[in-house]
Amino acid sequence: MEHQSKNNALFQASHLMILMSYTLFSAVLVGEALLLDWEKWAIPIIVTGVITAWIMHATQSVPEYYRIWFYSIFMMLTFFFYGIHVTSMFDIAAVMAVVIMLYSMTGIPALIVLCVGTYCLTMGYDVAVYCSAGEPVDSLMVTRTLLHFMLITMAGWAAGKIINKWGLILRRSEEEIRELTEATHRVDDFLANVSHEIRTPINAVIGLSTVMKDKTVDPDLLGDIGAITDAGQRVAEQIGDILDYTEIDMKKLAVTGESYMIISLVNDLIAQVRLLMQPNVELILDVDAGIPSVLVGDAVKIRKILWHLIANGLKFTRYGGVYVRLCAANRDYGINLCIEVTDTGVGMENEEIERALERFYQGDSGRSRNVGGLGLGLPIVSGFAESMGGFFTIQSEPGKGTRACVSIPQNVADATPCMSVENRQNLCAATFLRFERFDVPQIREFYHDLIMHIGKELHFPIMRVNELEDLKRLRDNYQLTHLFIGAQEYAMDPDYVEALAETVEVVVVADASFRAPDHSAVRILRKPVSSFPIANILNNLNMEGSDQERTERMYCPGVRALVVDDERMNLMVAEGIFKSYGMEVTTVTSGPEAIRTCKLMTFDVVFMDHMMPEMDGVEAMKHIRADAGKRGSEMVIIALTANAVSSAREMFLSEGFDGFVPKPIEISELERVLKRELPKSMIRYEEGGRKAGRIGDRQSHMKEDADLPQPEDTGESGNNPARALQQAGIRTSAGLRYCMNDREFYRSLLKEFGQSGAEKRREIRALVEAQDWKGYAIRVHGLKSNARMIGAERLSEMAKALETAAKAGLSDEIALHGEETLALYEETSETIRRVYGLEDEEQTEEEEILEFLPVDSGEDQPDQTASERRPS
Repeated sequence: MEHQSKNNALFQASHLMILMSYTLFSAVLVGEALLLDWEKWAIPIIVTGVITAWIMHATQSVPEYYRIWFYSIFMMLTFFFYGIHVTSMFDIAAVMAVVIMLYSMTGIPALIVLCVGTYCLTMGYDVAVYCSAGEPVDSLMVTRTLLHFMLITMAGWAAGKIINKWGLILRRSEEEIRELTEATHRVDDFLANVSHEIRTPINAVIGLSTVMKDKTVDPDLLGDIGAITDAGQRVAEQIGDILDYTEIDMKKLAVTGESYMIISLVNDLIAQVRLLMQPNVELILDVDAGIPSVLVGDAVKIRKILWHLIANGLKFTRYGGVYVRLCAANRDYGINLCIEVTDTGVGMENEEIERALERFYQGDSGRSRNVGGLGLGLPIVSGFAESMGGFFTIQSEPGKGTRACVSIPQNVADATPCMSVENRQNLCAATFLRFERFDVPQIREFYHDLIMHIGKELHFPIMRVNELEDLKRLRDNYQLTHLFIGAQEYAMDPDYVEALAETVEVVVVADASFRAPDHSAVRILRKPVSSFPIANILNNLNMEGSDQERTERMYCPGVRALVVDDERMNLMVAEGIFKSYGMEVTTVTSGPEAIRTCKLMTFDVVFMDHMMPEMDGVEAMKHIRADAGKRGSEMVIIALTANAVSSAREMFLSEGFDGFVPKPIEISELERVLKRELPKSMIRYEEGGRKAGRIGDRQSHMKEDADLPQPEDTGESGNNPARALQQAGIRTSAGLRYCMNDREFYRSLLKEFGQSGAEKRREIRALVEAQDWKGYAIRVHGLKSNARMIGAERLSEMAKALETAAKAGLSDEIALHGEETLALYEETSETIRRVYGLEDEEQTEEEEILEFLPVDSGEDQPDQTASERRPS
């Protein structure tokens, strides 16, 4: 209890209270000694003790626990000096009772014993002196003495009980705190596992569907693949939102500080939010031209703040639009980046505003029935803003819309304005936008503000007309260089506009449905409207979002890339994506293999997974860097992992990685990292999309796989070898769906699973014998994922239970169920090898197993085979 109390705030406060009480008691005692002419020699000792105590308190030169014992001993000596005088004999009980009450706050039972002992010694001395002086001892004297002894004894007993009860409460509290701390650590581990577990299959969905887009020309299939990609990206975003909020809630959010260009951030965001655009809803992004071009801060979080605010505005706006204004306020440390998002949506009540920052909250009034989402957007915005030293406010009125404001401190790396126009003295621009056609008045104000800000901040004249006749008169009186016109305004007299476009740069602001006539001279600026593409047009540059924007795609011809991942599925996805950029891709499955490969071969970039057996990605990276340093060469190493918590990026960069790309791989994020880390000489741009030939290796692999031996009919399951797989617990329909009906890819996974089973079982058993539960957890984690991929769901669940037991160190649980799981693993692998004849040299041609999919009860089977659905 004594040691526990050292860290207690009440114990620390009791120090000062006891010291002040000691000082006050000593001052009163010195005064009484002078008045009653007590022993003068004691006064210097009392004063010296008080001064010494305050010096010790001020300098903190002695530990707290020992200081309070020093105070207490001197206080008891002072008390004894006070009590040995007969005049104080029956006063000391009340004084000591108060002192005991004070000392109960220290939580130290020994000090209570010291107080009671000091009183008994003092009172015993007084009684002895009283009797030796021949004073009469009557019954009143006896009863008063006994009563005072009992009073102090009871006070000491009560104080001891209080301290013991208090100690019990403290121990329980500390136990609860310890349990909560352990739970927090488990949640941290859970977050990393969730990130890895869920993002890995989502990576497969998004990555393979992206690769399939490059190989498919059938419009119907392209639409289906696009729907798969969109669904996968939506799930990935929701997973990211959950992880972001959990980090905010646990106060584990890590904030990075790296240079970024505001123009790149906004352009990437435009491409992302364009998918959310709806008819009858306008989106205007008005960026202050004076914002510094390069800022230093957490660009990922700022982008997410903008994304959530814009998505939230579009989600609750059926008519009207959303206006986004970005500006900067200069400060000594750099700027405050100010983000203002205003919508004309349903708005919120005051009570809803207060609850808007709660997790999973969605407003009433039909909102939760009409829109989706997890209700985490605004809490994430608030948490991100606070973590970066900023603030977030909301103003709203039901039926009129909402205005959200965020201000975030940012350092400045390059103070050059993010937008400017050349030869502005030669510019004369006009807009022909009939604002009256907008039913919601605020939209007129939004566009008016955008036009006004562009002209004012870029310092050139820009005029506005509302009617075609006004435009004609303006054209006659001014030498226009640029005209921005709406799609409906263009349709009023397209011949005149086309004729005008021969001498004036005419830009039609339109949505995705607008199509200009063949051989049209106008440029098309696709909505949403933003300041940056307008500035590019004024500078005669290609513009983002325009039909005439440059269609060049990034290409890295000849870049030698090494991909390190212990999961074959992840390697196949990464290989397909990187080869589509023209890279020469080499894949390895472990850290040591990566180190050996880097010694034998030269690579321009290494993509390294984190969670791997034998050696994790961080250790492998450091070995590769050390070897490269000895050779005097440099190598770009990028972390490619499903560990997507915000602290992961900071950890990987601080450990020495050059970049970080989370799984599932986002093309925009991948290209941003490649552009930043690879030399410019390694990056090329080509017109149009990437050539199909650049993923020829992937296609070649599929073609070769189709030529692999057909499944053998063992006779054990009739003439349908698929029945053998079903009896072994493999639902081929589930595995095929996991592979997006790519039967060749599914068959390659089955064969890989069957061929590698024996070696992996030996590794798992060796880890059990060595009681290496960390390595064991990694291995059964891989078994769990691989079994789920092929449709062996029972085996996957059993492996999952073993993984959980290994992480908790439950060796008894592993001993109980480990061999049962390995036996099922062996049975499944053996069935696959037998069905495909993998053990025989002679290969026979039998019926394709996937042409005879088993009928799973309660599941709808595909109405046609994968080969029938694949375009020729």
